[in-house]
Amino acid sequence: MMDFLKILLIGAKIAFAINVEAPPEIAEQVLVYANEAAAGVENAILRVNIAKNRQCNAYILKLIDIYNGKTIKKIEFCSTELPNIELQNAVLEIFGRNIKNREEPLIGENGIMAIIGAGFAAAGLILYYSNPPQPVYVYKIREVKK
Repeated sequence: MMDFLKILLIGAKIAFAINVEAPPEIAEQVLVYANEAAAGVENAILRVNIAKNRQCNAYILKLIDIYNGKTIKKIEFCSTELPNIELQNAVLEIFGRNIKNREEPLIGENGIMAIIGAGFAAAGLILYYSNPPQPVYVYKIREVKK
């Protein structure tokens, strides 16, 4: 009886899996990104198209309902640099995962450097004003009397 339930659960998991339709050069990456977004339980088709222009590579991602064929969500973006990161962000976004805005982070590079510098200054002050360690060996100099 338990074996039958295990087979039934495995079959259900296979039946309700995300289908990826993408060019062969990026199909494996898109599937990995979709699994990272926990989209394996989605019963939908993720269709990815690439249009190469002179300025950039245009990506079009569509999440399509498998039953009625309607587009659930569509994302279009153009990437010139770091296309893998942009593709990963788009796949995560199409499945409703929040993506941090990489172009305008909460703390900029100068703010991070200021925090690191303040940490080094605080550590230096603590070390400067702390008690110095006592030497392990104490040498006594004896004066020789004649």
